[in-house]
Amino acid sequence: MKITEVISEVFEWERPGIWNGGHFYGPGRLHKVTIKTDEGVDGCGWNGGTAAERPLNIFPPFVDYFRELLIGRDPNDTRAIAEDLGEKHIKILGPAGVNTQVLAAINIACWDIKGKALGKSVHQLLGGAQSRIRTYIAGGYYAEGKGLEELQEEVRFNVEEMHAGAVKIKIGDPRQGVFGDMKRVEAAREAVGDNVILMVDANCALDLSTSLEFTNELAKLGVYWFEEPMPIHRYKEHGTLRSASEVKIATGENGYHLSHFETLLDHKGADVLNVDVTICPGYDVAKDVADLALERGVSIAPHGCQELQLPLAAGIPHGEFLEYYPVAVDPLRAEMFQPQMIPDEDGYVTVPDRPGIGFELNMDLLNKYRVG
Repeated sequence: MKITEVISEVFEWERPGIWNGGHFYGPGRLHKVTIKTDEGVDGCGWNGGTAAERPLNIFPPFVDYFRELLIGRDPNDTRAIAEDLGEKHIKILGPAGVNTQVLAAINIACWDIKGKALGKSVHQLLGGAQSRIRTYIAGGYYAEGKGLEELQEEVRFNVEEMHAGAVKIKIGDPRQGVFGDMKRVEAAREAVGDNVILMVDANCALDLSTSLEFTNELAKLGVYWFEEPMPIHRYKEHGTLRSASEVKIATGENGYHLSHFETLLDHKGADVLNVDVTICPGYDVAKDVADLALERGVSIAPHGCQELQLPLAAGIPHGEFLEYYPVAVDPLRAEMFQPQMIPDEDGYVTVPDRPGIGFELNMDLLNKYRVG
């Protein structure tokens, strides 16, 4: 089997603005890569589709660059493609960034082809360890007109209507400070009760001293994990924070390479790794990170688009949670992915056994929003 064509498309749509500790999320965006083969088996991978503020309009030129290196190659050789276009191109493209995110979409599309050609799901190819995996509902963003009452309504809906046994909210907006954000955490805890797992996410917005102040307060409310407290490369500071914290430290969604995760764990800087298959260069590298985590006694709870993260999260025995974005984050989510992923009544997701990724993009919908 050989790659004959590599297609790049970008889509953008309006949605209500939301923000976290450091970034505002305006329009919804998605970058799609389609790979065609001489045997008629096509694969699809993508970036974005969930709180995606990345400038996806600059992704297609990277696909143009990679295309010349892909035509004629066997898409089943996913690891060699990831290494040849990733690690071996550091001198040309740098170690990480847009190039590795585009490579992730390419790698995912190749895994989609591999699964379809073999008649197996990517979940099975990655180990198939769990047939069902627990979800947590991601949300609790800041938004105009959204106070404590509205936050409570949101998390209560996620528990009562979405069957969530775990929910996550944002902290870290500098205008809130520790006092203001802890009021949000208290409100969320009051709304969901003591039997629901509560997580918080600062999206790298804090320094060490503020993180230490937060973790002392978060422990009093039984918060399960404190996600991305600080910028990702402050490895030593992550170790200091984790050693002082009664709350688990989760991070890794912005890690691009295995060496980043090795260094983080060498400093004992995380209890949970939020590796993202669309940010590191796809499933091969993400599986390497998962194997490292198992070796170090650390769990995996991937960040990002749940349709792409599910094969990894449930494919390994130490996949602890699947992050789940509801339509409250982006109303188009109700129709964007087919079939729609809906948690079971116990808050778990049952893994589909369809060949390939198991989910497709709704092109009848997305074609209305094509921008490139």
